[in-house]
Amino acid sequence: MGFSKAYLYLLLINTIFLLFVSANKETGTTSESKNQIVFNVGVILDFNSSVGVVANSCITMAISDFYSQSLHYTRRLALHHKNSNDVLTAASAALELVNEDQVDAIIGPQSSEEAKFVAEIGNKSQVPIISFSVTSSSLWPTRTPYFIQTTLPYFSQLKAITSLVKQLGWQAIVVLYQDDTDEVSGNGFISTLTDILQKAGIQLSYAIAISSSANTSHITKELNHLKTIQTRVYLVHVTSPDLASRLFPLANEVGMMSNETAWIITDALSNSLSSLDASTVESMLGVLGVKPYVPESEIMNNFKLRWNKYMLMQLQPNYDKTIRSCFNRFCLRAYDTIWALATAVEKIQFPEVKRSYEKSNASCAAITNLRISEAGPRLVKEILETTFLGLSGKFKLKHRQLETTAFEIINIVGNGDRTVGYWTPGRGFSRKIASAAEDDHGVVYSGRVDSVLKPIIWPGESTKKPKGWDVPGMGQKLRVGVPKKTDFTEFVDVEEIDHTKKLYNVRGFSIDVFQAALLLLPFKLEPEFIPFVNDSGGSNGTITDLVNKLHGTETPDYEAVVGDITIRADREANVDFSLPYTESGVVMVVKAEADKLKDMWIFLKPLSWDLWLTIVLAAIFTGLVLRVLERRLNLQRPFGMLVLFPIAALAFPERNMVGNKWARFVLVVWLFMAYILLQSYTANLSSILTVSQLRPSADKPACAGYQEDSFVKEMLKKMNIKCIGYTSMEKYDEALSLGCKNGGVDAIFDEIPYIKLFLRKYGSKYKMAGATYSTGGFGFAFRTGSPLLKPISEAILEVMERGKIQEIEKRYFGKGYVTQYQDEDKDDSKLTSYSFAGLFAITAVLSLLALVCSECSFAISRYRNRSVDSISRVHSIEVTGDLFRESHQQESKEEVEILGQEADSNRQQVLQESKNMNIHHGEGDKVPEYTGKY
Repeated sequence: MGFSKAYLYLLLINTIFLLFVSANKETGTTSESKNQIVFNVGVILDFNSSVGVVANSCITMAISDFYSQSLHYTRRLALHHKNSNDVLTAASAALELVNEDQVDAIIGPQSSEEAKFVAEIGNKSQVPIISFSVTSSSLWPTRTPYFIQTTLPYFSQLKAITSLVKQLGWQAIVVLYQDDTDEVSGNGFISTLTDILQKAGIQLSYAIAISSSANTSHITKELNHLKTIQTRVYLVHVTSPDLASRLFPLANEVGMMSNETAWIITDALSNSLSSLDASTVESMLGVLGVKPYVPESEIMNNFKLRWNKYMLMQLQPNYDKTIRSCFNRFCLRAYDTIWALATAVEKIQFPEVKRSYEKSNASCAAITNLRISEAGPRLVKEILETTFLGLSGKFKLKHRQLETTAFEIINIVGNGDRTVGYWTPGRGFSRKIASAAEDDHGVVYSGRVDSVLKPIIWPGESTKKPKGWDVPGMGQKLRVGVPKKTDFTEFVDVEEIDHTKKLYNVRGFSIDVFQAALLLLPFKLEPEFIPFVNDSGGSNGTITDLVNKLHGTETPDYEAVVGDITIRADREANVDFSLPYTESGVVMVVKAEADKLKDMWIFLKPLSWDLWLTIVLAAIFTGLVLRVLERRLNLQRPFGMLVLFPIAALAFPERNMVGNKWARFVLVVWLFMAYILLQSYTANLSSILTVSQLRPSADKPACAGYQEDSFVKEMLKKMNIKCIGYTSMEKYDEALSLGCKNGGVDAIFDEIPYIKLFLRKYGSKYKMAGATYSTGGFGFAFRTGSPLLKPISEAILEVMERGKIQEIEKRYFGKGYVTQYQDEDKDDSKLTSYSFAGLFAITAVLSLLALVCSECSFAISRYRNRSVDSISRVHSIEVTGDLFRESHQQESKEEVEILGQEADSNRQQVLQESKNMNIHHGEGDKVPEYTGKY
């Protein structure tokens, strides 16, 4: 019996059921039913599919349950069914429902391709198109305002899957999807998945489309091809249980369900696990699944029992297995859709739905002459505002799509699945989900799955999380291509052992760095070095040709390329490079000439001109300080001698030159500074006279050489420099010795690692000059999206941090191979004033401090001397006053006596003078007689 006969049974049971309900209503249970308004609703489903049959049964039960519980309804949904299995029949059915049946809402269709056409009809006629099965996001709300999705769009579960993949630390995934799926378009699923993965920084390594009718050999071939891809995380999106029952057992047979792989299934298969046989479920051990969270409730459990009885009454038992697989995904959504529509219809505020015109047959002109529904705009508004708790959880629309609540993360173990956690948008992962009564109380959300999810059993019954990638054919060696070179073999040296057996010995600096990085990986990986040689044993091409072998073929000759390979933008476009393990940059090497020492002013070269000037100024400053300090003791010293103070102090003791103790302190500081300057001058002059000084022979060469088959040639052409290619360091030396005028070159341009080798061998004759042109340095090349890239790069960093790369350098290049060469200018050896700025500053500060201390000491001493003199003078005046008063009376008495004595003395003197006069003049002369008066 086919689904068409099953559909007839359903219609018959539905008619009997409706008649039974009408009979019950006529008995008086709903006396108001006579005044009911009929609201026409179209249903477009594929009744030849299990989805259509199950959905129609749930719609019938939803109408019965709604009107049996809503006794006071005023409107009743009248369903008009149309069968559709392609785009043309869906569009034709929609036109017939709108124009002929005059419906004001349409439920369906099932597939996204059909929904695109039906949605356009709904926009023009203002009839809401409500789909409970289309999960595609291609129908944007702004373009199709009358299209409503009452199911979760698949981009919402893809966000949950992407978050799960990212938090588990996987960088890439492979997708297996069913290309003839009923409910979504395969291309739309891949495009949406690619956008979401790109935003999350996860790479889509490969995608395989498998038809539900694909045979076993075709599926096995595709699975074997997946084994050649390094990515080991597989996302499966299939809706056919029959395809799933063939896919996973075959994957188990070819060895793709090992502990190195991870499998994730979408809700299209997670909801259909009950329809798979036990052997298929056992082959899916360790698979993770994502499906919308449906809260367990007594109402839903009762509905399941009633639905099973209802389906068993109408269909034969042979269909039970197929029908049961679609219960959770479509039945619950269809049931809630009818409740939402019936609730919204009851809220429309007008007594009767008006018709634009009488019924007419649909014709070709119906596409441009559609009936316009007056109830459509208000009905859309009411549906979008409708919120209730349905069988599938909370019914709430956002942007005309069912709002995402939470997704359940399941792990297939044994004969069934177990829930290991939940994912909620905006909150992350949790071990349990909050119920409506709990309100998130006690629920722990985290962005990391390891901290909240229950333990996961992975494929192979492993409890260890797979790393998510593997080298194709693990257990074999990693195929690594290496270049065959004749020059600079210190980096890669390919030595032929047996030409007939193609046995080679590969060694070198790059090889050892790569092997040192492999030893630091958290897993064992043994490389197989394959030289890039031709049949005659010579090089099979350039390094660029070797790198291109990693790109453009599904089964490349190598998984990686190791050698002195420069990271460049044109190569990065085709392959992925690890972090560089050498210095980067292109430099110029020129011939160096000995610096002439026959210079009468060579004694001035050890010190720069600013240092000489600073020394002179320091001497003058010290002389000024000394002149100020000595101005009180040596007043006769001329001012012009101030410069000679510090100079003469170098030959004479300071004790013989100055008398002030602070002046001696300043001279000691000066002598300390002068001693340091003198020793530095002597050492630098000795270096200049004994060490040979080299200088570049040319700043801008007329012609230059480069390493053959190197990208440096293109760089020199852009610089308009004539260039010649060479193959060895000996050729470099020969060309530079000849010079451009004699058939050689004036400079060599090459990368720093090569130049360091060249200078180690010929460093006495040549010198680096000019600027350094930036490059990417040497790195290891891998295929685009290779999972080895990140761990190898991390290992290279660890090799550098541990100092192992320096040990490898000494092993191949010797101790003279330094980490970096610098182009030093010949004037860099001069000592500048900045070199002794601290010394000059200390000298100046101490000299000024001595000057300040000397002046302060003198001022304090002078102040103290003045105070002592003032006190002595006052005491002297007081003693003199007392003596004067005591002797004043005695002096008065003595004064009278003295005057009397003086008068007697004068009288006697006069008498004596008179006698003398009488003697000299004779007796005849008379002497006047004294009368006693004067």
